Amino acid sequence: MQSLRGILGLVASLTCFAVPALAADYPVAPLQERAARVLHIDRGPNPYCGPRCGCPTVVHVRHRSLERSYSYNFDPRTRDEDPHYFYGRTRTYVRFASPANPDRVLQY
Repeated sequence: MQSLRGILGLVASLTCFAVPALAADYPVAPLQERAARVLHIDRGPNPYCGPRCGCPTVVHVRHRSLERSYSYNFDPRTRDEDPHYFYGRTRTYVRFASPANPDRVLQY
């Protein structure tokens, strides 16, 4: 039985190499013809502008950051103490507004 499997495997592998490669006979399409099928959208100098929503407007928003801290004698094994929350320094954050709805930039 083992020798029969070996013979069948040898015949199958030789059959694969004996069959001519039909895919090699297909003509190759010219490079210009292949490149013409790819859709290309020219977005100009700003790559983030699109035909649907336009160019986003950059808005700088300044507000204080919310930070937290623990006391110097905090023990994580007790889990009884909550962190102390406080407002930190004022930072500048960048937000992007849609030209269709510029007033929604201040919503969270």
